[in-house]
Amino acid sequence: MYKTTRSIFALLWFVAIAGCNGSSIESVDDSTTGTAAEEAPDRILSNGRILTVDENFNIVEAIALDGDRILATGTNDEMAALAGPDTVIMDLEGRTVIPGLIDNHVHYIRTVQRWHQQARIDGVASREDALAIIAEHAASLPAGEWFMVQGGWSVDQFADRKGGFTLEELDRAAPDNPFYAQTSYRGAYANSLALNAVGVGTEAGAWQQGRQAFNRMFREMPPPTEEQLEENLYRFSADLNAVGLTTVYDVDRPSAGDISLIARASSKRHLPLRVFHTLKYRAETSAEADEAVELIRSHTPFSVDDRIGLLGLGEHVYGPMHDSSNTVESYSDEIWDEYMKLATVAAQGGWHIHEHVMAERTVIDFLDRLETLNETVPITDLRWTLAHVLTVEEETIQRASELGLTAAVHGQAVHQARPIVPRGDATRPPIPPMADFEASGMIWGLGTDTGVVSHYQPFVTLMWAATGLGIDGTLIHPDPVGREAALVAHTRSNAYLMFKEDDLGTLEAGKLADLVVLDRDYLNVPAHEIKDIEPVMTMVGGEIVYTTL
Repeated sequence: MYKTTRSIFALLWFVAIAGCNGSSIESVDDSTTGTAAEEAPDRILSNGRILTVDENFNIVEAIALDGDRILATGTNDEMAALAGPDTVIMDLEGRTVIPGLIDNHVHYIRTVQRWHQQARIDGVASREDALAIIAEHAASLPAGEWFMVQGGWSVDQFADRKGGFTLEELDRAAPDNPFYAQTSYRGAYANSLALNAVGVGTEAGAWQQGRQAFNRMFREMPPPTEEQLEENLYRFSADLNAVGLTTVYDVDRPSAGDISLIARASSKRHLPLRVFHTLKYRAETSAEADEAVELIRSHTPFSVDDRIGLLGLGEHVYGPMHDSSNTVESYSDEIWDEYMKLATVAAQGGWHIHEHVMAERTVIDFLDRLETLNETVPITDLRWTLAHVLTVEEETIQRASELGLTAAVHGQAVHQARPIVPRGDATRPPIPPMADFEASGMIWGLGTDTGVVSHYQPFVTLMWAATGLGIDGTLIHPDPVGREAALVAHTRSNAYLMFKEDDLGTLEAGKLADLVVLDRDYLNVPAHEIKDIEPVMTMVGGEIVYTTL
């Protein structure tokens, strides 16, 4: 699909033939002897089905780890030959192992703010199960304490009975606590205690339309303390580890929360997740755009270590340029001029841009300007990312690919049981053209857009991308890409989008030891069960950060 480049560190590592000709071992080479590295690995995972997700999608039996890096992969016997007296050997008992999953588009710091006040029903296909989760959370709280579901779900995701929650259901689930369940940014379903607390009353039922409705209830909830924020940071990260995520890219605005919380908290306690983020600034006017120009010039892109740090710009480089899937008219020249003022400075400084663009019209206008910019300030090596891209056509994809652009695809549609509509039909819902990206050779990755708009569970997204199925089992995408391509998009391709392909995204010698052991075989479980796959162990840099073994 693409060839990776190697960093200075990775130049020290390469594929070696170990011991004798014909061995399949991939290992670190000892340049003084020409044989496999003499230092024994700290840990060997053997007797597994290890999907390396390398260029050839090789599957091996065992993997050896040394410190935070992968030492070698190969057969059980080859890895056993590397073991020393202190090597820990883990029998995978045939389980599947995949690279640590990477999410290319999350609202991490925003979600952290209120994680302690949330129940989550992401990916839950049963209405009764969802209500049971809400009831269990309510039972854990003191009477009168507010809590919520802050997005990540849809009324269409339930296979047993679709539709919004009723007042009676929510009052039964949370009889002693004010509660509401927000659906993206459209509105919320609330129980009687919550509705009465904000003076709305219950006559109209549970549903409250619009942002004003859920914001009114949100303001009733006490803001988090610094201690709660730090604890939320670790709890949310641990919950992401539990679903197989090892790296995320935060693309939030400054209003979402103070991004420096990550560095402050991780300096006190090891963060079990790699969190990279964009430069945070507000640019809603020309004057604010001028201030943002100076801020961009005063910072350095890719100011990251292996764990955390500043990567690029986005997802809204200039605030007024914020389209939807229904956008059919071009933005004004004034808006585009301000946007390109920022984009030009970004290009000059070598910044990566991750930009929210949903509609074909916006993408075409964007490409018109980027092609002009590229004539004077080359951007083809900056891997600028088109995020969401719901209605883009093949010709436009080709233009973007020629500029070196990439795409970040997100699975919000997985919640919605919408019938498949042929291309050209005006009633066709917006669907990311994953198969077109794949066919074009353009690098594209999978993410979620969690935590309000969508779920945070990568195996739900993988099911949708691989098979076209929604959470309720309905076929909702006409052109899924298959299991291998979907997994590449959630690992290797995302590493490329984030300029981390030398260290992350595949299970190859020399890369960071981020991996996930699964409870079932991703490549062979029935299609509708992909969303139900659960990690039994997640490792970040060779450290076990989650396990049920």
